[in-house]
Amino acid sequence: MSTAQDKLVEALRKTVSRTSMLAEGSDPELDKVLQQVRADVSKTDDIRVVELAMRTIEPFLLKLDEDRLSKAQSFRDGLHQLLNTLEGLEHYQVPINEKRAFEQSLRSKWQSSTSWPILLQQFSELAKLTFTTKKDERSSSLISRLFKKDKEEDKASPQVEEVTAHICHKLIALVRDLQLPSEYENQAEDIISELNDHKDLNHLPILLDEVISLVLVAVGKPQEDLATYLTHLNKQLASINASIVTSYKSQKNLTAHREDFDTSLQKHVEDTNSALLEASDLGALKSLIGQHMVELSGTMGRYREQIKKQEEQATQSITNLKSKVNRMEKDATNMRSRMQQKIAEAMTDSLTNLPNRAAYLETILPLIVNSKKTNKPLCLAVCDIDHFKKINDTWGHLAGDKVLRLVPKQILSAVGKEDLLFRYGGEEFVLLIPASTVEECHVKVEAVRASVEKTPFNVEGQPVSVTISIGMDYLNANDDHESIFARADKHLYEAKESGRNKVVSGKA
Repeated sequence: MSTAQDKLVEALRKTVSRTSMLAEGSDPELDKVLQQVRADVSKTDDIRVVELAMRTIEPFLLKLDEDRLSKAQSFRDGLHQLLNTLEGLEHYQVPINEKRAFEQSLRSKWQSSTSWPILLQQFSELAKLTFTTKKDERSSSLISRLFKKDKEEDKASPQVEEVTAHICHKLIALVRDLQLPSEYENQAEDIISELNDHKDLNHLPILLDEVISLVLVAVGKPQEDLATYLTHLNKQLASINASIVTSYKSQKNLTAHREDFDTSLQKHVEDTNSALLEASDLGALKSLIGQHMVELSGTMGRYREQIKKQEEQATQSITNLKSKVNRMEKDATNMRSRMQQKIAEAMTDSLTNLPNRAAYLETILPLIVNSKKTNKPLCLAVCDIDHFKKINDTWGHLAGDKVLRLVPKQILSAVGKEDLLFRYGGEEFVLLIPASTVEECHVKVEAVRASVEKTPFNVEGQPVSVTISIGMDYLNANDDHESIFARADKHLYEAKESGRNKVVSGKA
């Protein structure tokens, strides 16, 4: 091939490698196919082309992997908490065999988002069995008791109400974290509204089924977009492959025509030499040479026509190939932009526009590493809005959402630009304060508490008292992100138990 064609083919291979790798990570089987595509189209003598593509895309792939893992861990932890809540019921027994089966499924499937609806369905079935099995009275059913007309049996125990509220709270956090198409937003808000009204236990399995359907939508939409893109990519690859084959055949025909011309020219030279040797007089020699010159001229003319035709075909083929490569590069750029946008959306809480729990998990790990490496302090504070359920029950969920939007603004106004705030879930926020002394951290966190307390909140013209409780602690040499959070969370509950609207701190 010509140098121009070589460059185009190299650019093509580079583009296909990048686009195929951008699409990786949604499904293991899909990954295998993309890896094979990359192996097929990236065979080149210049390995630097492939290495450059790999180096360019590697950080992006790592980010996608970390995001996917952190979201999966959050989902897994949420299901563990729900299971622990079920086990904490005083009068009800979690079936042992079903519990073990669920735990085994959770261990093997939590990393695959396509398995989340299955896990939620399993938990739903486990919850139904639990609420129909009383300790020391296995034949009695909670559901059947709820349907009895006797007033005493119609009243749900305080503990059941508390557990139901906790389950609904976790499901609301899950729904809010889902990245859904706009046409499903109203449905999600309706489900959240129903989950907030968690008094009727009978509705919980139905609502859980609705949550499962939303998870299916959230999981399926990106895969549908990706499948459409890959189908388009496959058609482009087939078209480009056809262009390369056509170009190769044209090059092969051109070589064959050149060889035919060389053979014909050699024959004319040999025939002319023979004629010179055999000619008996000048007239015969002149006539013979003239005849050979006419034949030679005709051969050269035909060769020129063939060359011209082949060059025109090659030029057109290269133009078409270049156009297709340009389209692929444009599609790859658009795909990359969409994926980056999806990553940003997945890392942001839609209600508060704060970084969410997934973003927190991605941020805390490098902060811990850097803090230990530089020997600089790191403070973690867990902030929780006091009596948030009462605000929701008294003033409605719109008022609750308003509080959730305003509180983080007050928190951020009391800290520095280098400090980081995340919505961890529900009415809980995590504040990270890096490279500040113990005294500075105490001052900042107390300023956060005071800022929220002093801020006037109004709902329908009526003042609403809003305060927060805060538990904080400091990174130790042997800490990981879970241990420091656990201590801060413990101090938060101490602040709640000691009267709320307080800051409780661990020892530095």
